[in-house]
Amino acid sequence: MSFLHTYVPYSETGYFSGLVTDYLAGDVVLRPFYGFSPDKQGMCDAVRERAKYPVDRKLLVSLLNKQYDGLEMPAKVAENIRLLGEENTFTVCTAHQPNLLTGYLYFVYKILHAIKLAEELKGQYPDKNFVPVYYMGSEDNDLEELGTFRYGTDKYVWDGNGQKGAVGRMQTKGLKKC
Repeated sequence: MSFLHTYVPYSETGYFSGLVTDYLAGDVVLRPFYGFSPDKQGMCDAVRERAKYPVDRKLLVSLLNKQYDGLEMPAKVAENIRLLGEENTFTVCTAHQPNLLTGYLYFVYKILHAIKLAEELKGQYPDKNFVPVYYMGSEDNDLEELGTFRYGTDKYVWDGNGQKGAVGRMQTKGLKKC
């Protein structure tokens, strides 16, 4: 089956901040703030650098298997956990902290992107393994961190309306356009 697609640069979508588009464009002003560029050379550098740091792989594999104890583990998950025990295995990590205006599709996209990147890296480095890892930061947030966002040119603020506890369980009744 043939698919037609169009590439739209991040900078032309209007949905990303100048900081993000400058980072993706390789702006030299931002260079002191990150270790590796978001391109093939950056991936190569990251793999080479990460290989210098030891990992207690036996403990990692043991703990992951323990977490799955009593659950049906898909074959691909079992294989990825096994691969994590090998010295030539690297992870492609992505995470998501739920916040306002990033629904389910956004974190599914992030997961699929990590899987695709792991596959592409395996093609570039056939002597290495790449395991996609997704972490959900569902309760690791606070109102100060996610209570303000912009939609188009409008700014919105959410103060929680006096609610306490996990932000992910709060009602958004106090959300106001500023």
